[in-house]
Amino acid sequence: MKKFLDRDPAVTEAADEAARRCNIEPWREPIRGGTDGAMLSARGLLTPNIYTGGQQFHSVLEWASVQDMAASAATIVELAKVWAEPEWATRSGTRGRTAASRQ
Repeated sequence: MKKFLDRDPAVTEAADEAARRCNIEPWREPIRGGTDGAMLSARGLLTPNIYTGGQQFHSVLEWASVQDMAASAATIVELAKVWAEPEWATRSGTRGRTAASRQ
């Protein structure tokens, strides 16, 4: 997924900015597997994974914090606001183009 996201850094930068606006310091950690974000990015819709509040995924001890899920939802709302701002709307090289035209 990184190879796709590296083509247009503004996509990940916007997610980082949204997290910061929610008083969350963003961090990046590689994950394994075919996430939805990886599948969408491979098809031309650059989609970084954003935390959900879940812990110990796919184990018998998997759980989610309501507070962390709320922070994740707030980050997504803020991300929509970031992309609506004129200075962000023009930063991405992929915005407004079809997946076929980006390949």
